[in-house]
Amino acid sequence: MNTKIRKLTYIALLTSLATLLVAPFLRVPSPYGGVMHVADSIIFVTAVFFGPVPAAIVGGIGHSLANILFGPQIFAPWTLVIKGIMGFVVGLIAYKQPVKSFRLWIGLICALIILLVGYFTAASVIFMTGGSASAPAPLIFAASNATQWGASVAVTLILLPIMKKILK
Repeated sequence: MNTKIRKLTYIALLTSLATLLVAPFLRVPSPYGGVMHVADSIIFVTAVFFGPVPAAIVGGIGHSLANILFGPQIFAPWTLVIKGIMGFVVGLIAYKQPVKSFRLWIGLICALIILLVGYFTAASVIFMTGGSASAPAPLIFAASNATQWGASVAVTLILLPIMKKILK
């Protein structure tokens, strides 16, 4: 099989998997409100094995499509940008890096910063329009995102060696 077709197929499958991992039946209620999932792990795995552009596609399209399909739809445009940038940056830093390398960890920490700043900004814009009663919402949202990131990193560390064997 042509390597370009194989790569495109993997990216399409990973985008679909990222979307499905945000489905309601795979979400866990967050103690901070909202829900948590481990779909970011698919972005991270894509970044390591396929690079920045595929990781941006998987993150941006996969996760924003999940918002459109499963809600909350209001976050879909924000998610497209935030998760796309997150995937791109991790791919720039961690592409073709060994499992558990220093550069991988730098990429994952950059992803956390992008996630927190991005969704704090999104939540501030979205929730602050509701008045002062919703003022703590962005901070609560950030705590939930940090927890979600940690769970996704744990799953990533499990998936990386498995994907390495699959892709060889």
